[in-house]
Amino acid sequence: LWLKSCACLATMPGGLAWSIDTGAAPASARPKAAPRPPLWYGSGAKYGRGRAAGRVKKGSPGGIEVARFKEQQAETLQLFRECCVPGRWSRLHRGHFDWWMFPIDDGSKPQWNITSEDDVEELKEDPEWLANYREAVQLAALAWGWDVQRNCRVEAPADGQAWTNWDVRLAKMCRSLYLFEEKDLLDSLQAFARDLQAKEKKGKGFFYGMICLDELLYFELPRRDTEAGAGRAPRPQPLDTQPLGERPAPEEPVVEKPVAKTEGAPTGPSVCCSSS
Repeated sequence: LWLKSCACLATMPGGLAWSIDTGAAPASARPKAAPRPPLWYGSGAKYGRGRAAGRVKKGSPGGIEVARFKEQQAETLQLFRECCVPGRWSRLHRGHFDWWMFPIDDGSKPQWNITSEDDVEELKEDPEWLANYREAVQLAALAWGWDVQRNCRVEAPADGQAWTNWDVRLAKMCRSLYLFEEKDLLDSLQAFARDLQAKEKKGKGFFYGMICLDELLYFELPRRDTEAGAGRAPRPQPLDTQPLGERPAPEEPVVEKPVAKTEGAPTGPSVCCSSS
């Protein structure tokens, strides 16, 4: 019967056309690509539209080799800086450096993967590594014509300073920022990704071959309880107050003063007000 129907349609003016009801929900009604938790939580989650959870895994007994990361990072960052002139941006696009410049938990070179929260903390506690890491993110984004300090496109991009359709690099950078909990940089790159999706991509998603990378749009921080990050190095200031390669002093902690109670005053939640 189906073949007869197709044969009838084929003889109709205008060619062959039919519609098959698959029962699938429209894209707008499907679940979003939930970010995968770090692999050291033992979830075994893969790219896609699901989320799993599990127990935390520890890293190697010897810890991460910070000196090895710093040496490779410093060498590559110098190349980044040399590319930041008109006519040389394309050299940065052609480079292969994601594994050690933007470490993640499931990269294709295991020797550069981070495998635990201890690895994250050891790298972040090194001021030089962290300052260079943040500068590398800024320069890689500039190569695409995105200013992370102003959260906008570069007004007059130079030759080669443009998006290269390298979705996987943007995805790795976002995941790395998510794992290292660099909120200001992550927010800026996600704003760039949404702008790319609306303009260059015409609403389409991010992919590496057949692998959907849309989780980069949905990373949220903080990703863990504050107690889990106790003792870590102070967080850097937002980028608009931080020059490239310079790490600012930590903020003074805000301490709320107790409100004195007055006899006969009604009880209820206290409100803390600060002067501008």
